[in-house]
Amino acid sequence: MTAKLLSVISVSQNISNRVKTALIIILLFPMLARAQALDLSVDGAVDLAFKNNTSVVTAEKSRSIYREKIKEYWGGVYPQLSAGASYTRNIEKSSIFFGGKKIEMGSDNAYALSLDLNQTLWAGGKIHTGLKMAGIYSDSSSENLRAAQNGVKKAVKQLYYAVLLSKAMADIEKKTLELAKQHLATIEAQYKQGLAGDLAVLRQKVEVSNSEPAVTQNLNYYEEGLLELKNLLGLDLDCEVKLSGGMDCGNATPGSLTELYDAAMAKRPQYRLARLQKDMAEEKVTFEKAGHYPNLYAFASRQFQGSSNSAFPADSERSWSLAAGVKLSLPLFSGGATVSRVKQAGLDLEIAEENLKKAERELKITVKKAWLDLNEAAQRKAAQGASVETARRALSATEARFKNGLAGQLEINDATLALNKAEIFYTQAQHDVCSADAELKWAIGE
Repeated sequence: MTAKLLSVISVSQNISNRVKTALIIILLFPMLARAQALDLSVDGAVDLAFKNNTSVVTAEKSRSIYREKIKEYWGGVYPQLSAGASYTRNIEKSSIFFGGKKIEMGSDNAYALSLDLNQTLWAGGKIHTGLKMAGIYSDSSSENLRAAQNGVKKAVKQLYYAVLLSKAMADIEKKTLELAKQHLATIEAQYKQGLAGDLAVLRQKVEVSNSEPAVTQNLNYYEEGLLELKNLLGLDLDCEVKLSGGMDCGNATPGSLTELYDAAMAKRPQYRLARLQKDMAEEKVTFEKAGHYPNLYAFASRQFQGSSNSAFPADSERSWSLAAGVKLSLPLFSGGATVSRVKQAGLDLEIAEENLKKAERELKITVKKAWLDLNEAAQRKAAQGASVETARRALSATEARFKNGLAGQLEINDATLALNKAEIFYTQAQHDVCSADAELKWAIGE
């Protein structure tokens, strides 16, 4: 009986330990989940988007397709080797009549094998031009990939900074709310001492209530921005993300416009694509003109023939042959189709030249707009930085006077509002500098 009791006690202790362990795991799970939150810097977010974003992945696959196109065009340079075989069962043999007699032709079974080699020696320059066109296609696919990557990089950076802006705005509004509550506590203390009226207490409570919605609103903006960022990065929408970057993008103004124009013409994918389209149109004209020139081919053929009434032909019933030669093909008349294709290619070239000019104008417009925005935001950031410090000192002095009864409620609230606006304007300027910097780097192809 004692042994059974000890056994029950031991089992109950084991169960109790398991329950405790389970409860500890349940309680610690949220903490573990938070500890595994994804820590994202700006560059880390961009790298993640390059791996997961659909437009980048699609552009990468398109580049691979055009690389294979080059191999396809090279196939026209190399010799073409083919083999063929046939078997014919003559169920009813053909006949000829000679001297009033009917003579059957052929045997019951006929076999044929062939091995043919063909090599293009000259095709009016089409092969060489085709290889150059394939190279241009490959370069265009690389520029399309860069364009997709640059576009995604800009979108990720600007959205990242927008999320940081919402978080910073929420922090500013929280601080303003805390100041309003502190001022309310001071007024309530003064009210108890008979130094302030109940109307002052009510007014300050209104200030506190008016400050609360701004906090909630900016936190909502922050959460909504995080959802958009996760979607852009291809992340699970329920995963925890922590943004470790900041909005300190420097105070330096952008470089000269001439240098930026030169950099954009050298690196901007959209402009380089327009140049490649012009190059492609020039090669297309050469390709179509080659239709007027003769083509020269070399060929060789090894053939086997056998014919027998039995299953397989005997030595006397089969033969081998070998032939080789050169073939010249000269186009004399094609109904005007070649001339028409040359004219079409010429018109395409004129269009490509106009598009290149348009791309250059748009490049300069885009770069200058981004340059102006960054320049303005940098100047605004520098000016607002001084305003924040001035507003902070003014509030500190007003609070000291307010606690000593030397300043009224209107003065303290005005000083608080002034600091709130200065911090909001400065934070907005920080964001605008970062966003404009991302825009300018995109405009010049970085």
